[in-house]
Amino acid sequence: MTEVLTTAQMRAAEAAAMERAGTGVVAAILARWPGVGRVMVLCGPGNNGGDGFVIARLLQARQVQVSVLMLGAADRMPPDARVNHDLWIAAGGMVAPLTDATRRLGDVPDLFIDALFG
Repeated sequence: MTEVLTTAQMRAAEAAAMERAGTGVVAAILARWPGVGRVMVLCGPGNNGGDGFVIARLLQARQVQVSVLMLGAADRMPPDARVNHDLWIAAGGMVAPLTDATRRLGDVPDLFIDALFG
């Protein structure tokens, strides 16, 4: 028998998947680069951007200095991605437009994370 999810159940499943994906990426980053100090996350306007905001939040919680640049506007993101954007902001994170990248690259981070597109 095939289970059909409601919209709310599907959103909850997508949110849980984003959190698991972000947790896995952060674990891999810290295993590969345990001393990483500065990370720049490039977030897109879709669910990949939502994954990027999860990664940014989880890295920041581990005392990594994180900058986030975003392509597009948060108010146009899909609901699941927007939730993660808002959690990043609530955690004290800031988002600058991707067009600011050239001004911000003078202080090159240790690692770039591409969460722009799928």
